[in-house]
Amino acid sequence: MKSIMQFPRFIHFFGPDGSGKTTQVKILVDFLQKKGVRVKKCWVRSPHTIAFVLWMILVKIGFYRVVLNPFDVPTKLPAIDRTRALRSFWTIVEFLGVLPIIWRVHISILNGYRIVAERFVLDTIVTVAYFIDDFNFLRGSISRLLLRCIPKNTVFVFLDADYHTIYRRRAPLFGKKASLEGRRRNYGDIPTSAVEPQVFIEFQRTAYKILAKSFDSLAIDTSKHSVEETSKMILRYLEINQ
Repeated sequence: MKSIMQFPRFIHFFGPDGSGKTTQVKILVDFLQKKGVRVKKCWVRSPHTIAFVLWMILVKIGFYRVVLNPFDVPTKLPAIDRTRALRSFWTIVEFLGVLPIIWRVHISILNGYRIVAERFVLDTIVTVAYFIDDFNFLRGSISRLLLRCIPKNTVFVFLDADYHTIYRRRAPLFGKKASLEGRRRNYGDIPTSAVEPQVFIEFQRTAYKILAKSFDSLAIDTSKHSVEETSKMILRYLEINQ
């Protein structure tokens, strides 16, 4: 392996929830830290700041749509997909909300840190597209502006997994017999199940595959590889891109 100090300055993981990003980012960050590299982990995903507050307000006043997971636990999303004006407003709010977070990441890079992003711009784009229920957002003007915020010479790692695998990984977190409170994790007043709705995961998978075609990224289907195998593939790929 070449000098560890030649590793990419920014490594952008992306992929559907449950594909293994958290695990692989931790392994990579631990590896770099043991080598004495100044490294930070970042996690950037919508909804951000004002958009998050609007989400809670809209749900509270009943302006929402419901998506059910396999256990029939609801996720309440603001019904901003109903009109073009609402979709446009939401994308602008999200764009403005994420800019300060992106700026802090760039400051860390300028200060000499290597950044391993569990979620970054691509995840924001996909989540916004899901909220407004519009794949066209992936190629829209706001998305193009966000893509320009990705640091130069970024290395992309796309982790994917089929829904059956993701469900199997998530389901042990709680069971059907668990209490409703025990089956929830809360974001403000909005409950979200540990097992994501299939429609959400499939939307993510489709959107990430569309975006992945625009980048020279490493793509790994973690449904077919163990944690150790995936980690070795990532390290080999990073060495090539030094």
